[in-house]
Amino acid sequence: MARVLITGASGFIGCALVAALRADGIAVRGAYRGAAPADIDAAPVGALGRETDWRAALEDVDTVVHLASPAHARFDEPALREAIVDGTSALVDQAQKAGVKRFIQISSIKAIAVRTEGTQAVREGQAPEPADAYGRAKLAAEAIALAHAELNPIVLRPPLVHGPEAKANFALLLRLAASPTPLPFAHVRNRRSVLALSSFVDAVRTVVRRPEGPNGVFHLADQPALSTAEMIAALRRGLGRPPGLFRAPVLAALAPAVLRESLAVDDSAFRAAYGEIGAQDSAALLSETARAWMARA
Repeated sequence: MARVLITGASGFIGCALVAALRADGIAVRGAYRGAAPADIDAAPVGALGRETDWRAALEDVDTVVHLASPAHARFDEPALREAIVDGTSALVDQAQKAGVKRFIQISSIKAIAVRTEGTQAVREGQAPEPADAYGRAKLAAEAIALAHAELNPIVLRPPLVHGPEAKANFALLLRLAASPTPLPFAHVRNRRSVLALSSFVDAVRTVVRRPEGPNGVFHLADQPALSTAEMIAALRRGLGRPPGLFRAPVLAALAPAVLRESLAVDDSAFRAAYGEIGAQDSAALLSETARAWMARA
């Protein structure tokens, strides 16, 4: 198999993907803004935008996995559009000129929805309703990639990806679960989908190994979707602790919306097209992440 370029190779997901593909015997080049590991085929790339020069990184590359993206919570809309939309446009155009045969765009479930209602699960075919600048930028970048049919583009939309080294919202949830404080979510029956880093990597590896596989947009998720109460119980189980949950609707109402609302993801289209990913259910994978996090602490 020809070389695979992974953008964002130094990130939480990128590091794991580089290691997994190399273990498969696949030639991998990582695009890095800073210093790269000494044993990696690395290409230095500057800030993402319309002027980014990808030519050296794309030399002899067959497949691109575009992971690089700013964290949505720290940037305003113009900065997000410059990095995500203009950055993707520059990479796609240069990939086409370089003769790349497969372009894998890593998007986000936030490109289509930020919440679901009742027992609904968000599906690829429904009308997109991004709720913030990050979601809008991701949706626009998807359209750019999909417009280049000669690149056999595929867009993958994961929900929250978790692992022991995850940052931002999941790191906060882990610290909350690790605290000795009883939590007022026993009655909360929302449904949120998450994706273990191992499942995400398995999905991308599968797509890389099937360059002629189906194109288009696909959602990723571990199953089943879980309530906040079930997530905390799974994390605390991995930490060797009881759930420590109690019922207090008034207190729970003060918690951030993400802990009360639903965002369930239907990933059946990907599984039908590419097969099963992940070896365990979502609760077991959360417990595994918590055990690994505790071992690192």
